[in-house]
Amino acid sequence: MAGQVPSVASSVRRVHVQPDRCHGCQTCMLACSLSHEGQCHLGLARVRVRKDMARFLFEIRICQHCESPECLAACPTGALSLDERGVVLMDDGVCTRCGLCADACPYDAIFYNAEEDRYLKCDLCAGRAEGPLCVALCPTGALTVSEAGTGGEV
Repeated sequence: MAGQVPSVASSVRRVHVQPDRCHGCQTCMLACSLSHEGQCHLGLARVRVRKDMARFLFEIRICQHCESPECLAACPTGALSLDERGVVLMDDGVCTRCGLCADACPYDAIFYNAEEDRYLKCDLCAGRAEGPLCVALCPTGALTVSEAGTGGEV
């Protein structure tokens, strides 16, 4: 699988980020870890808020489920795959923790958690019919769900 970059339809849903609305509260991170891990733990979130206090900005890092995922091509074991929706999923049981996927991600959106020795990435809250919990709970509307390539809210 390494070296191949499969393409997906451009209608894949993704979380659209509006950084000018982010106040850095990290509610998205807490919602994510609670939804996936059953606990509020910032280090277990699949979305990250980075604070640039010099410029008074907050950057939200979250997988964009690219049309041609470089992370997928970089993975030598097949731990990353595309589901029927075009969402890039990670299989912890197959992942060898080499980090090549994280290095390849142009959005810096695959995160290593040293405590648990595993990589984490957004799966759009797979299995949650209402969509990503981070979007639902963001108090400022900095996160919305949009079709890939449109930037428009769904």
